[in-house]
Amino acid sequence: MLASKIREKSFWILDRLKGSNVSNHYKEIAFINENLDSKEAALLRREYLTNILAHARNTTSFYKKFKNAESIEDFPVITKTVVQENFDDFKSKTYLDKPKFKVATSGSTGIPFQLYQDANKKKRNTADTIYFLKKANLNIGERLYDLEVWRGINMNSPLKAWMQNLRYVDVTKFHDEEIEDFLQSIKKKRYPQHLIGFVSAYESICKYLDKTKAKPLDTTVKSIIAISEALTDYVKDSMQKYFNIPVISRYSNEEIGILAQQTTTMNDKKFEINWSSYHFEILKMDQDVPAQPGELGRIVVTDFFNYCMPLIRYDTGDIAKFGEDFGKNGIPSRYFEQLEGRKMDAVYNTKGQMISSFIVYTKFYKYYNLLQQYQFIQKTRNTYLVKLNTTSTFGFEKELIEDIKKDFGQDANVIIEYVDEIPALSSGKRKKVVNLYKAA
Repeated sequence: MLASKIREKSFWILDRLKGSNVSNHYKEIAFINENLDSKEAALLRREYLTNILAHARNTTSFYKKFKNAESIEDFPVITKTVVQENFDDFKSKTYLDKPKFKVATSGSTGIPFQLYQDANKKKRNTADTIYFLKKANLNIGERLYDLEVWRGINMNSPLKAWMQNLRYVDVTKFHDEEIEDFLQSIKKKRYPQHLIGFVSAYESICKYLDKTKAKPLDTTVKSIIAISEALTDYVKDSMQKYFNIPVISRYSNEEIGILAQQTTTMNDKKFEINWSSYHFEILKMDQDVPAQPGELGRIVVTDFFNYCMPLIRYDTGDIAKFGEDFGKNGIPSRYFEQLEGRKMDAVYNTKGQMISSFIVYTKFYKYYNLLQQYQFIQKTRNTYLVKLNTTSTFGFEKELIEDIKKDFGQDANVIIEYVDEIPALSSGKRKKVVNLYKAA
């Protein structure tokens, strides 16, 4: 505990010596997100939006075409592909010679992507991270285990990781022996500990504990944050059972930052939106117009702080719907009432109607003790391929197919294929739901 306090105090002292940039960002983030209905918060957000739109129009080749745009709706919706194909045109001419930091995604959507951020944007992201970690009951300096795929290029230096009390757990080969060693390690520690990582890593832990008929664990783990992959009910419920704390899902991406995070309330699936750093729109699936209240649509984000490469109305590829409070008295919704996987991974029944990816996950819950891995692929309008990597003979093909047909249509052609391995993406994640069919 003392070491954690020293780390926390040292961080803020160092920040103060550098001008209190992170501290000032943190205070403003907390104020806006926690006082969203105040005039002061509305004015700050309006000022940030006005300034980034003007900056984009005046300093980038891409946005100068929209110099007469009067509101954000006059700007085009952009995608990763648009940015890639016009990469230099998105660069602000006033930041070409200023310090910048490259951020990149590993291509989990099928599109590898990189972007540059300026120093102030990087500080804002740091403050966002501190704020949302604190919302999850983690204070700076406390032990944090990060369960992802780790290579030298995406890791901090050993000294910086030590100063942050960060421990990297590589889940590339997260098998029974490695899981047992990890669990034994955290059970020995009696100071506050926290977990952040891939849902698939947590799933491996849960399946191992199920298999060994383990009882709830006696640990000092105070928070568990799930990132990068959809948090299934099985993982959420099982981790809560074994660690006796709620698992919360974070919605973020490498190119922008933290966009939303679930609350710590048990069984609450709403995502608290980070309105302090971004402007959000939910647009219809096939038109660049607002979705109706309660309607799932595309998440479109405008970044208030990346002046190096402004992103105005950036389609994240994800889908969600605002809470019922959206727009009341001019106040934006505090929450995403529902947040789904990427639009490209949404699947459709045989009538062409969208089916929630979470319905797909429920089809496999009862068979988890027989499965190492699974993957659900929509190949055509009515053809679905189910890949199974089993621990033993799987004798439930008929039941699984009938269960899938209940939601996808009795005319669905469901194919079961047995495999030895479902390859991971370059990011280390495994996509459980894939759509190779594009609904009209």
